[in-house]
This record gives sequence, C-alpha cells and structure tokens, in this order.
Amino acid sequence: MPSLRKRVSSYFRQLSFYNEPREKKYNVNENSFVTKYLEGQITVKDGSPILYGKNPTDLPNYDLGLYDVGPTTIVGCYSGPNGGLTTVKRTEKHLSVPDTDIDFIDTQDEVEGATGGGEDDPILPESWNRKTDYAFGISDSLYDRNQVTKNRNGDPIADCFGIIARGDSAILAVADGVNWGEKASIAAKSAIHGCLHYLDKTIFNDTKPFDEISASKADAIISQNRVSNTREVFVCLLRAFHCAHDLILENQGMLTTLTVAVVLPLKVKDEVESVCCVCNVGDTLAYVYSHKYGVRELTKGSHDVNCNRDMRDALGALGPVDGINPELSNLTLSITTVHKGDIIMVASDGLTDNFDPNVCKFTVNTKDALKPKRSVAKDAHATSSKEAAPAKPPRKTKPENVKTTDNPLKVQFLRENSLEAEGRAHSTFNPRPRQPPVKTGATFARSKTSLDMRAGAKIILRNEDGVPFVSPVQRYEISLLLMEDILKRGISGQDLQCTTAKKACENLVSFAFSISSAKRHTLEDADLYFDNVNGVMVEVSQQEKKLRRRKGLERVQNLPGKLDHVSIVAYNVGNYAHAY
Repeated sequence: MPSLRKRVSSYFRQLSFYNEPREKKYNVNENSFVTKYLEGQITVKDGSPILYGKNPTDLPNYDLGLYDVGPTTIVGCYSGPNGGLTTVKRTEKHLSVPDTDIDFIDTQDEVEGATGGGEDDPILPESWNRKTDYAFGISDSLYDRNQVTKNRNGDPIADCFGIIARGDSAILAVADGVNWGEKASIAAKSAIHGCLHYLDKTIFNDTKPFDEISASKADAIISQNRVSNTREVFVCLLRAFHCAHDLILENQGMLTTLTVAVVLPLKVKDEVESVCCVCNVGDTLAYVYSHKYGVRELTKGSHDVNCNRDMRDALGALGPVDGINPELSNLTLSITTVHKGDIIMVASDGLTDNFDPNVCKFTVNTKDALKPKRSVAKDAHATSSKEAAPAKPPRKTKPENVKTTDNPLKVQFLRENSLEAEGRAHSTFNPRPRQPPVKTGATFARSKTSLDMRAGAKIILRNEDGVPFVSPVQRYEISLLLMEDILKRGISGQDLQCTTAKKACENLVSFAFSISSAKRHTLEDADLYFDNVNGVMVEVSQQEKKLRRRKGLERVQNLPGKLDHVSIVAYNVGNYAHAY
C-alpha cells in the first residue's frame, strides 16, 4: 500500500504540474485537474438555486412539514474541541429577562436559572457525546509544534463547532475566534453555546442538553409548538446571533465569526425533501455536497467571488468590535432546497482556504486581479448614499487593526428580530452570471512560441514558472471542484465516494493537513531551536529562536497551504433511521 507521502505527491501531480522538474514546467499537462478546468472539460454544476439577502423578507417563504421535537428525538449531539460549548459559563439573562426584541415564539413558561459553568478541559457529558457517522465534527490545529515544549503554536484552538441532529432535521454551527488566545477561544465557544441553546429551544422545544451542563433546570418542560415556515426560522436565526453576541460579552470574550445552518423538512414532499436555512457573519462558510451536482457554497452571498479577498480579513464578527457592538457588514441569510443523501457542511477558513488553488500553489492571480477592488459591503450589497459607511471588518492577524466606529447595522441587527410587514416588497439577491473562464483560440504547447491550432482549443496563460493565471471567479470555482474531487475520490484519487458526514469531514481535514505539511515540517526543523555542539543538541537563546523562526517563516512563504485552526461539522440529510 503506498505511503501517505506518495499518495499526496501523486495527487498533487494530478491537480497541477507545479511540482514537476523545472524543465518540464512549460509542458502543458493535458491530464491535470486545473488544465482540464481551464480548457472547459470540467465545469461547476448548477443545482437547486441558492438565494440570499439581509432580511427574512428578502427571501422566499416555504411552509415546513412536521418535524421531530423534544429531547427524546435527538440522534446526534456533539461539540468540540476539548469540550466545546460545554466549557463556557452561562446565565439566563438574555433568555429569561423580558426583552421587547426577543418576544416571538418564546411563549413557554420559564423560571430564572442559576449560573453554571464547566472545567477547563472536561469530559463531555453523555448528552453531548453522541457522535454518529451522519452527524460529525472535527476541530484540530494545522500549526507547527514547538520543538522544545512540544506544544502547538497557536494553542488553544480558537474554533468551536456544535451539532444537534434529529431524524429529519439538524442545527450545525461553527465559530472561528479572530486572532489567537484564550479570549478568542471563549468568544467562539460562547457563540456556539448561545446560538444553539436558543435555536434548540425555540425551533425544537428542547433545552435538556444544556440543562445538563449548567445548574439551570428552567426549561425542562417545553410545549410541542413548532415553527411553521422558513421566515420564522430566519427570525429565530437572527435572534440566536443576538444571544450569541450577548453571551460573548457576558463571558468577556473577544471576536469570532459564526455560521449556523438549520435543516428542516418541507411540507410538500416530492423529489425535494428538505430546506436548509443559513445565517453567517465573517468568513466561516457553509456548503452542500450532492452526488449529482457536486459542491455548492451556501454562503456565497456573504462575499464577492468576483474579487480576490484578503484572507487576513474576517469580513465581519460578533463580539465587542468597537467595545460593545458586533461588525455585521456581511451578515447574510441564505436558503436552498436539499435532497436525501446530500451532506451539509460548515467549515472555518482554516479548512476552506486550503482548497484555494492559489494557496495550494496550483494557480496565480491574473494581473488584472491584483488591482484594488471595492469593499464587499459597497460592491455586493451597495449601501444607500444617505447611510453612514459601516465599520471596517476585523482583520485576523492584528487586533489593533480593528477600527472603532458607530455601526449603523447594529440597530438593524437588534431591531430586525421581528417579522416585517407582509406587504413589504420582496427581493432576492441572485448570484452574478458566471464569467467565461478562458478565451478560445490557439493554445501554447510544448513551448511559449509554438501554437496548437486544435479546433476549439483555449488559451491558458501562464507565468514564467508555467503556473496558470486565473481570474477571481475561476479561482473560486476551482476551489469548489477541488473540494468535490476530494469528496468523490479522496487524496489517492482511488477512494470510494463519501456517503457519510464522518467520511466527508475526515477527507477534507486530511487534505488540509497534507497540503500544509511542508510548511509545518519546515517550521518544526530542529535547527530553528537547537545548535549541534560536538554531537550534542543545545537549545539556543529565546532571541536567537525568534530570529531563526522569522527566517523560517520567510522560507515557507512560497510553500503550499495555510497554517490555521481547522474545523468542520457535517450532517447527512434524511439518512437517519429513528433511534428512539
């Protein structure tokens, strides 16, 4: 059986000829993954339309069918890493105290609860340790290990995920704490705790999993009320983000992205069985994988695929961006219909960025793509000239880059948690038409000067190293196709197609580890930490370590992959047999 190193290197050759010897770089590899896409042999397929907007009334309203509610219907319930949401303290102030902004659906009788908390690294309680192949999550670190302490740089992991799945429905959530440190980790865990607690209570009439990790038994008896349509689901999602932000402030966390997906059955069942409603802020993304249509991004409306985004920019965040308010410039609601067997996935940018062909070093930006672009807020969702410009979204690398300003979207976020008048005009944000990936005509073959005059051939422009230039849209579509390829064939290219959420998570995380391995191993070189003195390894001074590590970081700039915390949670639509 071939080693992992051999399988990874062979797979990279399948994707691109970037790793071939220099004298062969100008030879067009007709079988490479990227070349086939640029020649039009591989395309992104269109499945069910993905619609998105800023308010519930921007989106179509679907009637929901009856779905499972209550604590006895849970078949999968899990949170991570290291205890996940179960490790943060919670009070019931934001749910038990009357609030005019949160008065919809919350008709159950409640009793004020006591404060509860968890240990630093507890064992998950039984109710939060129910992983299955159909509801699964992984969170890990791609960062290198310090060769002296053996700890990973970037610890603790600043991501958090959570999933509560029933036989015909589920809630999936991932939060990615901005920057490093304990405060970022607290923010992510608080966001997952706050939003899942609210959604499980209002949509599924259940709080038992949360009662077991706190001192509160306030919601032990819940009615069997259900939400009736997707507009009510989006109202719940907006309020869940409100609760997530409140809990971050309550626990004195910093900033975090948050993406939540809710899967529910539709009332009219034909070939389309379920609907997926998504709310996101920041650059944590959601996808649906279909055996028929491949991978499609559910959160596409939250960023402009026609522009190359700065990966250091989180685009938006919950938490005290200006001291108390969140940054909601890219807060987006999305909806699509899904089929039985589809896999819904929510992942942090530590995973999704490692499927970017530029990050993988398979492609480079076109010269036009390097020109400055307008911000997403002004381009994808133009603001009125009468409105003040929103605060600049937080950047992930330097906390001091977060500007403080009054955010007019704060009022929108807090006040739009109630249904708008039914007479308000509906609108939908439709994705922009796909741009043609390449020009048609003669292609370069074997050298820069010889032309291949094959009929219908397409020009593939390359840089001096032979790496193809791509536009932002091509770069985006290649990332979706690469993700689809890993889910269908694995890293070796010969694995069976993923049919479970667990296998999907494992395949995608394995690729992220593989593509970033060269960077990680370079920074784990013992020479960055020790000197060899007469055959004995002697640890160098802290100042010398910093100097050598800085040089090591310069060396890894041109290596593929991105070092980050990586998290993903996934759910199989309709693949559960009732276990109760």
